[in-house]
Amino acid sequence: MSRPLPPRADVVIIGAGLAGTSVAGWLDGNQTVLIVEQGAQPGGEASAQNAGMVRRLGEDPAERALAVRTHELLCTDPELAHASRRTGALLALAHDPWHLHDGVAALRARGVHIEACDRPAELAPVLAGAQLVQAWHLPDERVADAWSVVSTMLKRATSKGATLACDTAVIEILHDNTGVCGVQTSRGTVATRCVVVAAGAWTARLLPKMPVIPIRRTLLQSAPHGLSRPGHPWTWIDDVGVYVRPEGGGWLCSGCDETPEVVPQGAGSRGRPGSTAIAIAQHKLEQHMPALAGLRWTHGWTGLRTFAPDRRPLVGPDPAQPGLWWLAGLGGFGVSCGLAAGEALSRWIQGEDVDWLRKDDVDPGRDLPRRWPVRFNGH
Repeated sequence: MSRPLPPRADVVIIGAGLAGTSVAGWLDGNQTVLIVEQGAQPGGEASAQNAGMVRRLGEDPAERALAVRTHELLCTDPELAHASRRTGALLALAHDPWHLHDGVAALRARGVHIEACDRPAELAPVLAGAQLVQAWHLPDERVADAWSVVSTMLKRATSKGATLACDTAVIEILHDNTGVCGVQTSRGTVATRCVVVAAGAWTARLLPKMPVIPIRRTLLQSAPHGLSRPGHPWTWIDDVGVYVRPEGGGWLCSGCDETPEVVPQGAGSRGRPGSTAIAIAQHKLEQHMPALAGLRWTHGWTGLRTFAPDRRPLVGPDPAQPGLWWLAGLGGFGVSCGLAAGEALSRWIQGEDVDWLRKDDVDPGRDLPRRWPVRFNGH
C-alpha cells in the first residue's frame, strides 16, 4: 500500500523525469520536498524515450548554455560518473554551410573542442557517399543513460529527505489571494507555497492557458549492420533533420518528424511508429546517408516532446502566479539540458544565481510567438 501523502511540503515538484528529479536533487535539503509522479515509476515518459545524445552544438544560445553545463556535470560530478560515456559526435550540413557557425564560435569561446572536418566519412563511415557542404567534429560529445541520471538525482534527493509519490496525479494547482497554496492530487490535498511544474507534455493539461505544444517524434532501431561499431560517433545532419548512433550492433535513428498531439489523460505516452514517420526517416537516409540506405528496422517507438512556440526552454517563476515555477519546453533536448535546467531552477528557488545562464533567455514570461510552425518532416 502507498504511504499517505504528507499534509504539506515546502516544495512540490510535479513530474519525476529528468527535469523534476534534477530540481529535487539540486535543492539544498533545507526544505521538505514532495515529488509527485502520475506514473508507476519515475522516468517512465519522455525520459525513457530518447536517444541519449548530449548535444552542445545547437542553434539556440540558451540551449547551448544548458547543454554545456549538463556536459560539465556529467564529467565532473562523481555520483554521475557512471551515467554517460564519451562517444564523439559529427554534426553535418547538407545545404547551408553557415547554419551552425554561431554555435561553433560560441562553444569555442567556452573552450569546447570543435574541428572542421573536410573528410567526414573517415570519422563517420555512415557518411560515405553523402553530399555535404560542412561538417563539425566534436570528439568529446557523450551519450547519457537517462535512467542512470534520474535514479542518481532521485537518490540524492531522497537522501536529503525528499519524498517520491508515484501513481499520484495532480488534478489542480490551488491558489489563494497571495498565490499558490497547494495541489489537489488523486490521493488528497497537499499544502505548499512552491510548486514546480516539470510535467513534460502534461504541462499543457495542467496549465492549458500557457503555450506549450506536445509533439510526437519517432525513434527506430535497425537490425545489425556492418558499419555499426561502439567507437562510431553519433552523427546528425542538422539542416535536414536526421540522426543515427550505434546501438545493439545496428543503428538507432530518427528522422526528427513532428506530429502535434493532445496529451493523454493519464500516464503512458509511448507509442508505435507510424508508416509516414518510418518513410520520412528512410527517405532521408537514402538521400543523405546512402551508406545506410535499405536498413531493416526491427522495432521502434514514439514519444512526446514539448516545446514553447520559440523552441526555447521555459525555466523560472510564473509571471502571474507567485509560488509557481516552470521547468518546461525542453523539447528534444531533455537529456542535453535537463540536469542543468534543474540546477538553475533549484538555485533560483533558493534565492541564489548561476553565472552560466541568463534568466531573461528562459523566462516563462517572455514574449512568445502567437503562431508556431511544426516541422512535420523534421526540416
